[in-house]
Amino acid sequence: MEQMAAFGGIMLGVFALMMVGGLLVGGLVLKFTVRLLQGFSPGFGKSVLVVFLAGVVGFIINIVLSMVMGVGSNAALMGGDEAAMAGAMMASMGLMAISLVGSLFITAFFVNLMIKQPDGQAIGYGRSCLVSLLYLVVMVVLGIIAAVVLGIVIGVGAAGLAGAAG
Repeated sequence: MEQMAAFGGIMLGVFALMMVGGLLVGGLVLKFTVRLLQGFSPGFGKSVLVVFLAGVVGFIINIVLSMVMGVGSNAALMGGDEAAMAGAMMASMGLMAISLVGSLFITAFFVNLMIKQPDGQAIGYGRSCLVSLLYLVVMVVLGIIAAVVLGIVIGVGAAGLAGAAG
């Protein structure tokens, strides 16, 4: 029982570390995209705050959408009906697409609200959408690269364990 609690604590620590790392990387990417598209660089703290607030609001909206669309229910998966399972998968994919588009506009809203040009004026929602789109593309590409690297590391580790055991 103590081992399970220790494992849970380790997993919680790893999750917290990944969240902080994700916020820091997200802040750097947002700072880079604003610099690239607007010609000035906002403060790092403000960039991290924008990423954090957009993430929290996006998370809340995603939970509400999941409840409305019924994606979280396992009733279709428990029955073993292939048509119901396919429907659940399609609903899940639809929710991902809606969340991605929603994330674009939520991030643009917070960029427009919080990041100001050096003269104090707002960037404008259209330019904020462009900053948010580039930010989203860069973050998706970084996520894919991280997933591939993690998959390779886990695969090599599993192959090493299988070779040592056999």
